[in-house]
Amino acid sequence: MRKTTQLALGVFISFFMALIMSGIMGFINAGPAFVAHWPISFITAWPIAFVVSQFVNPLAFKLAFMVAPPRRA
Repeated sequence: MRKTTQLALGVFISFFMALIMSGIMGFINAGPAFVAHWPISFITAWPIAFVVSQFVNPLAFKLAFMVAPPRRA
């Protein structure tokens, strides 16, 4: 996979994961009042998620290919 594709994948995955997880955890912790704090939680979580994804993605791909190897064409 090209490096630019991996970078774009990291941006999109970290964006959606940070958005969804900050919303879910905010709702669990504060109920409907979380909406006021969600934007700052998301803005804080996204860069952290992106950096972590750059380290975790290669490991995740290796493990996934070990558990479920891709089919040969």
